[in-house]
Amino acid sequence: MGGNEPILDHKASGLPRPLRISMPLLSVVLPTFNSGEFVVETIASLMAQSFTDFELLIMDDASSDGTWERLARLDDARIRLHRNAVNVGLPTNMNIAMSMASGKYLARVDHDDCAAPERFALQVALLEREPSITVVGSQLEHFHDEVGITMLPSDDATIKAHMVQGFEYLANQSTMGRLDFYRAHALRFDPNLYVVDDLGFWMDCMLHGARFANLPEPLTRYRVHANMTSRILQADRLYASKDRIYRRFLPLLFPRLSGQECEQLLMLYRRQEDMPQTLAYMVDVHRAARSALSHIDTRWGQSESGCRQSILNLLNNARQGFETRGILRNEHAEILDLIFQSH
Repeated sequence: MGGNEPILDHKASGLPRPLRISMPLLSVVLPTFNSGEFVVETIASLMAQSFTDFELLIMDDASSDGTWERLARLDDARIRLHRNAVNVGLPTNMNIAMSMASGKYLARVDHDDCAAPERFALQVALLEREPSITVVGSQLEHFHDEVGITMLPSDDATIKAHMVQGFEYLANQSTMGRLDFYRAHALRFDPNLYVVDDLGFWMDCMLHGARFANLPEPLTRYRVHANMTSRILQADRLYASKDRIYRRFLPLLFPRLSGQECEQLLMLYRRQEDMPQTLAYMVDVHRAARSALSHIDTRWGQSESGCRQSILNLLNNARQGFETRGILRNEHAEILDLIFQSH
């Protein structure tokens, strides 16, 4: 589609206008901000879903690049357009959408991604037949600047354990969950979190008893491009947000952590080059990791072995960086291993 073409204009095509759904089974949230380059393709993939009992809440966050003008040409009864008068940020925009939604289930789609035609049908079917599952995601198929598949764990216990390491748990833009669960527990996206507001939200869901799953199919097409959020991050804001999340989360899962040990582990969520570049720090963080893993509270359903592996993954990543920069040598690594393994 060209940039000036109508999007799904039923009047222009001569196709009958779909009947408006008063109480749809599914509410789909599409937050947009200056997304004019890609949003047409995203919306087309949603309108082509095999499952049709949904409303599409398109939430424009005061775009200035012509996105709103493109959206204003939409002509489908399932679409509800909303524009914020000022830019409020993604977390608040999502909270507004959740308050507006009228479906039993709530799905999320990012403005530069696309959905496979069967995504909604397969996710609704799982939630309908598995009432114990709160949120279901899918695998990701990369496209545009790179190709490949991001494989995520399918079971609840591993998904929760992967939240400890902060990656490979749920792909936010692939998720569908139970709106009544979110509302019953007054769950909201934290506007104080930069980029990782989804991680904070899923952790809150977990702490309130949610169960997660990922379908094995790559039902979300994840567009990799130069202007995507992950490529233009502000590191200081990201680190502050991760600190906010894990300063609360780590002591719950690892109750033997002291406050100082928790602060030392927080550094593991930074890029290798932004961690304290001293052997003394490596000694301290190995002691902190040992303390954390001496007792793991699994009351929220997370895998104990998975939590252990998540901490080890973070620790090994830090060690790799120190080895690459010549700070950590073989004799140092042997001492760190002894510290970590001691009781």
